[in-house]
Amino acid sequence: MLGTKTDKKNIELLKLVAQLRDHIDIHRIIGLNVDSLQNSDISNVFIGYLQKVAQESLAIYFCKTFESSTRNELNSISGIVDSLPQTTLAHEQKAAFFAFGKKYGNDTEPTEAKSYLKQTFSLFCGIHSGTLDRLKEFRDTIGAHSDSRAAIDSLPSHAEFEALYSFAADFYGLVSRSVINAGPAMVPRQAGKGLVKLMESMGVKAPKFDFEADE
Repeated sequence: MLGTKTDKKNIELLKLVAQLRDHIDIHRIIGLNVDSLQNSDISNVFIGYLQKVAQESLAIYFCKTFESSTRNELNSISGIVDSLPQTTLAHEQKAAFFAFGKKYGNDTEPTEAKSYLKQTFSLFCGIHSGTLDRLKEFRDTIGAHSDSRAAIDSLPSHAEFEALYSFAADFYGLVSRSVINAGPAMVPRQAGKGLVKLMESMGVKAPKFDFEADE
């Protein structure tokens, strides 16, 4: 299925996933090192700007990734599912689809690609509807219109960001391997690593990149 509408949309989804990975990393790293950053040579205004950009970008890119529309052609997860033809799954595909579905709350046996992915996506969005609604509200206020009434505290937790990211990344990987039969491409994490190097060069001692294993 190389070169098909589904393939092209999945490539665009990868770009969204890569953006999400960078913004999640930046948001987390700043939060983990906030005390050390305040005592470093890095401008607090600059750090505040980075944090604001990461927060707004997370809301915008997650909404793009999970949005649905009956009127517009989207490169979202829903748009990719809608682009799929009705396809009976081969034995090897069934195993991969079942593993994906089971991880995200769908215990049914997959037989057809489009309907199974639509069902799994719907289940996941239902479970995380509160998180997705909060992101949309944030995007529609601070992210899009600089509405001061929308509080930063209304954003989901880091764990919720990671849950949404994992679904999107795993969906991209499943479509790449089991539908397109090409890839998946690796998602680099250069932005977060670059921020850590900057922090080290500006006097932050042993900056944290991620949470400890038991956190």
